[in-house]
Amino acid sequence: MRVLKLILRWVSLSMLMVCTSVAWSKTVTGEGHAQIGSDVENARDLAYRRALRDASLQANVRVTSTEIANNGYISHDNIRMESAAEFGQVEILTESIDGNVLTLKVRAEVAQAPMCTPSKSQNYNKRVAVLGFSREKIDHATLGGLDAIERELPQRVALTMSSYGGLRVQPATHIGLYPDVTNAPSRSMPDYTVAELSRIGRDLGVQYVISGVIRDMSNRGDYKREELLIQPLLNWFVEPEPLTRRMSVDVYVYEAYSGALVHRTSYSDEGDWTESEFSKAGFGSQNFWKTDYGFAVERVIANISEDMSMLMNCQPFMAEILQAEGQQLRINAGALDGLRPGDTLTVYRTKEHYEHPVRIDASMNRVQTTVKISQVQPHFAFAEITSSIPVMQIQMRDMVVAW
Repeated sequence: MRVLKLILRWVSLSMLMVCTSVAWSKTVTGEGHAQIGSDVENARDLAYRRALRDASLQANVRVTSTEIANNGYISHDNIRMESAAEFGQVEILTESIDGNVLTLKVRAEVAQAPMCTPSKSQNYNKRVAVLGFSREKIDHATLGGLDAIERELPQRVALTMSSYGGLRVQPATHIGLYPDVTNAPSRSMPDYTVAELSRIGRDLGVQYVISGVIRDMSNRGDYKREELLIQPLLNWFVEPEPLTRRMSVDVYVYEAYSGALVHRTSYSDEGDWTESEFSKAGFGSQNFWKTDYGFAVERVIANISEDMSMLMNCQPFMAEILQAEGQQLRINAGALDGLRPGDTLTVYRTKEHYEHPVRIDASMNRVQTTVKISQVQPHFAFAEITSSIPVMQIQMRDMVVAW
């Protein structure tokens, strides 16, 4: 029975991955609650619709913000959230009644809505670094020996993102960003400053940095200690009751040059943990991916990767100016980033503001000029200034941007 269930899960996941690549759909879980009045069916219907709404928000909530505005200064004042969803297959996972409240949990396939309209920036490949994901509850990984999840999960996210077009993804899972995981992201910690993010971005040569926090890997249920000695014998006659285990991850996206947080979202799913208490399956092992919980984690990874890829597709393309000589500039982006001779980019001046002993803010101020790409190499390119602006106004670490 368990083998059949795993086969069906594998087929479902394969179908999900096909849909993801073709129809831009994803599978999420949603939960809805409703008070029971005189009619249980009405409460069930209301809880079902609320569960679908919850799934819709998780799958399709889109956060867009103006990052360079007001004469070129980065701003997050103009933030808009919207949700649009079309549902495919919907599966009711659980139904429970507690007092006069009925709770439904569903798993739904949701069609993705386009995040943004086509723009010039989509002609270029965004360079993205995926850092290690911190773990809020250290003991949650003990069951199954899943301690490697902090590096292996973002590693698989980076690998999956690389399969999408328009991205150059660099795994950097050996780097952690949050010394205070519980309150992450927070800008009150000395080690978490714009300067630190800028340093990471510059060292890795990327435009955007993705980090995350694994919030929950807990299980519902417990192993009965008095049965541990006879459990192996019982397993020959009775299939053990599996535990339901959660996977909840918060993901944050930063623009590396300014250190601005441009996107944050949460992902969660759950599945049966079918291994014994003493199992050391290890995260990412063959045994792990064969479990129902492994399939739930795979769904989370697929959803993160798809969302991050779509988000990057909507962000501006940026490259740093490495050298300025006369009317010629050398920038740290080239043919591998999609630049071609004749392309035009806008110049922005970068500036750091020291407002606090542990806080540094950055701004980008538009310079009234554009540059045209004249020569390209794989990793860098030369550009000619197309206006009469004095070259002394353009400095190293200034930026060229395409929207």
